[in-house]
Amino acid sequence: MRIIIFLLSSLFLCSSVNSQVGIGMVFGNDLFQSVQNELDGVPNAPKSVLLSPYFGPKLYIGGERLSVSLHTGIGISAFSWDWSDYKGMGTLYAPALFSINFGGLSGFTEEKSALGFSVVGGYLITMTDLYFRAEEYSESTVNLNGMPLIQLAAGTGGKGASLYGYFRYGYEDSNHQFYSLGIGLEVNFTQRKKYR
Repeated sequence: MRIIIFLLSSLFLCSSVNSQVGIGMVFGNDLFQSVQNELDGVPNAPKSVLLSPYFGPKLYIGGERLSVSLHTGIGISAFSWDWSDYKGMGTLYAPALFSINFGGLSGFTEEKSALGFSVVGGYLITMTDLYFRAEEYSESTVNLNGMPLIQLAAGTGGKGASLYGYFRYGYEDSNHQFYSLGIGLEVNFTQRKKYR
């Protein structure tokens, strides 16, 4: 109930202060990613370094100093595997997120560059060990997991685009966790049209 009140309050604040609506895209890459789950009851911890791209659409509501946004995306860590006990390779991940954005990350900043940050919550679905499975796991079912996720981001933005670094953490229980460090690029197409 508290979360619903918080979200409604955020929307009210954004709508009452020179509100705008924008549609854009998010592009990102997890520079380090770790997923903890189980495969056939055996602990599994695939990790990936440098190459875990994702992208997806984003809806912005708000103004230059503050906005709220919804976005979803899909990404793949093509070369992730459990470094201590190989079971298979590849992780597919799909976050659905609600964020409160401040300053340069609002998506509506009209300055050339402004600092900003965002606080994000949502849900993450992961699927691990997609291909090249070890022989003993070749007949295992798809390893699909979901969990709540939080994200903290800080960076710079202006004229409808922003670049930032982020930390994500998801937790369902001690055997099902997710965390990553990465960089993101967002473009609010509605805002960018003003500068063409």
